Amino acid sequence: MTLARVVSSARAGRRRALACALAVVFPAAAALFLFAAFGAATVRNDSMSPTLRSGDTVLFDRWSPPARGDVVLLVDRERWSGTPDAVLVKRVIGIAGDVVVCCESGSGRLIVNGEAVEEAYAGEERPGGGIPFRVTVPDDAVWVMGDNRAESADSRLSVSKPGHGAVPRADLRGTARAWWGW
Repeated sequence: MTLARVVSSARAGRRRALACALAVVFPAAAALFLFAAFGAATVRNDSMSPTLRSGDTVLFDRWSPPARGDVVLLVDRERWSGTPDAVLVKRVIGIAGDVVVCCESGSGRLIVNGEAVEEAYAGEERPGGGIPFRVTVPDDAVWVMGDNRAESADSRLSVSKPGHGAVPRADLRGTARAWWGW
């Protein structure tokens, strides 16, 4: 065997070893990234009905900052659910600096930064809910409500407490990107 053949054979072996290593490492790295970036959860009540119902599955991303109107998963530090640190699914009504008011005279709609909010998902009858309030969302926080306003335990229950019902961004687990029911 010539030296050229030995070198060629060694190179081919290294290429095969590299290809095998990449075939294992790349999928493992991709799986780790997906696990770190996304999560799935099951909805446990009807506070987000009709958008989400108990038993629906929610796919959420852990990195995107929430915007007004997004559906988010959050840790229930205020015990709105009655269970310490339960994970709740709610809609973002206000973000840092927003002024959220309930409710517009006549229509019962929420007012955010002086503008009435159209919320078809919240129903026709008093879409802002029945609890009057005016809050300014603190920095690095969001203000949330369930779509099923009559059945949702949410930021409205804590308007008289420090923070006025705002949820710190650190308590958010993610922003829903897709959901489905069985």
